[in-house]
Amino acid sequence: MTNDVTLWKKTDEVIIPKQTNNVSQIVNLGVQLSQKDQRQIIRSFEDGSYEMVATFIWTKAINSLRNQLSKMGISFIAEMLDRPDISEHTNVQQAISDFEAIRLAEELGVISGTAAFRLKQAMELVTHFNQPELEDSPENELSDDETKTIIRTCVQSILIYDKVEAAINFKNFRNELEELTLNEDSPIIIKLVQNPYFFQRTTIRILMLLVKTKLGAQLENALANANLIIPQLWPNLKHPERYQVGRTYSELFSDGKSKAANGLRGVLLKVKGFDFVPEDLRSSSFIKVANDILSAHNGMNNFYNEPAPVNTLLRMGSVIPSPAFQVCVTAVLCVRLGNSYGVSNAAQDGANAILKNITTDRWIYFFNECIQSNEILLYKLMQYRPTSIWLTVFASKFLGRISSELKNKDIINLVKFTNEKKIDRINNLADAMYQKLGYANS
Repeated sequence: MTNDVTLWKKTDEVIIPKQTNNVSQIVNLGVQLSQKDQRQIIRSFEDGSYEMVATFIWTKAINSLRNQLSKMGISFIAEMLDRPDISEHTNVQQAISDFEAIRLAEELGVISGTAAFRLKQAMELVTHFNQPELEDSPENELSDDETKTIIRTCVQSILIYDKVEAAINFKNFRNELEELTLNEDSPIIIKLVQNPYFFQRTTIRILMLLVKTKLGAQLENALANANLIIPQLWPNLKHPERYQVGRTYSELFSDGKSKAANGLRGVLLKVKGFDFVPEDLRSSSFIKVANDILSAHNGMNNFYNEPAPVNTLLRMGSVIPSPAFQVCVTAVLCVRLGNSYGVSNAAQDGANAILKNITTDRWIYFFNECIQSNEILLYKLMQYRPTSIWLTVFASKFLGRISSELKNKDIINLVKFTNEKKIDRINNLADAMYQKLGYANS
């Protein structure tokens, strides 16, 4: 197995030549599209039915991506996305948002970072132009160039491949964690701390899944590897990942899986991590609603669908449990910041009320422990319009008050540029932080 970040890179990439700009030529390269689909796309594009074409090919592409991801197992998908609300009975096509599918596919090496970046841009275009409340005017219609971009992105990133699957090296890595007991001299252990953060986060999630689902020798290997790997990663792990380890221990203990629970208990004792074990399952309810908000935000008709889950979260109480805090605040900030095309006006009062209930010390925690590894918010802050709204979320006095409590240089600069209303500097900083996590920006 390789011991480098290339572990995650797709190697069988097929490239559409730059000079290929004819829609018929591009669509004909989509081997996952039937002849009927291809004819319908080409005919509708030539007729100027751009919204219909974009929605059709986007749905084909993203559903194909979700379908391939689901073959890795529902429990694996739930663990990777940190979605305890997803079970074996869940319909993956409905439960996993487009954004989650793209993010997970990138982390698993199913698609490249560049493909993921372009797919996110295509997703925003398709979502925006499907808003039912858009006024019927030429300004609110997809152009032929925008539609071509969506078609090219969907074909190049997904539909050009007969089967989209994770890189074989990723599968080997997962197998090693359950089939072998690694040691400190193993190449992957040596490189693990140096690898991008999403690699480390993925490793933690794989280990937690193995500990929860395996028996016998495979469980023993997973526990031994967890005892080796987690202490090495723990000093640099952000609180959301630490809470995932604590929550897994709590679930194992509650389910009476004593061998697995005792093994993970040893890990938590080694890293002094029992502060991250939830005392009850109240946090799961908050996490579910937060994921409902994110699903609405990243789905079709998001401006219409966001208010209901936001108001549900507001009614659940002003104190968000610590294990659920990161995902809840992320979800609410996504609604507050909106996307490149605007915000859900009907959801703003609820979102503002939730944010107003957050105390200063919890905001300090969020800046110190959550934003640096939060690819969702960093992606928002790479865009002009969401960033312009970000400048209105925090008062100048508040930003000045928390500055001295911040630890990371990038976060200190983020607060500084926010206070100074420097949108371009925030965009560039978020871009750099996003790449530090291991994601591509173009």
